[in-house]
Amino acid sequence: MLGLAAVALAGALAFSAAAPAGAATGQRINGCGWNGRSSGKHPFYEHCATNTNVWIQVKRFPRGNYHRCVGPGKTVLDIDATGAWYDSGYRGGLCKHPGDTGS
Repeated sequence: MLGLAAVALAGALAFSAAAPAGAATGQRINGCGWNGRSSGKHPFYEHCATNTNVWIQVKRFPRGNYHRCVGPGKTVLDIDATGAWYDSGYRGGLCKHPGDTGS
């Protein structure tokens, strides 16, 4: 039994050493979805699917919220955007023309 525990521990240590380099340094890696303002840059939304355009809801302050069609990749948002998320309930969630906006 002790040998099995040692093998399990060695496997766990091997996987923990394979963490991304950014994780060890505390550097943030941009991910899918909302990416807030950093270093004076505009916030953006990263749509990671490669075959769809989707509606996101963009939250802004002090101006009002709105919906925007985004395609795959990075979409730069308004400087006053404070959040954005995929909205499957808005017009079915999918859209045709990135850049289109709705209420």
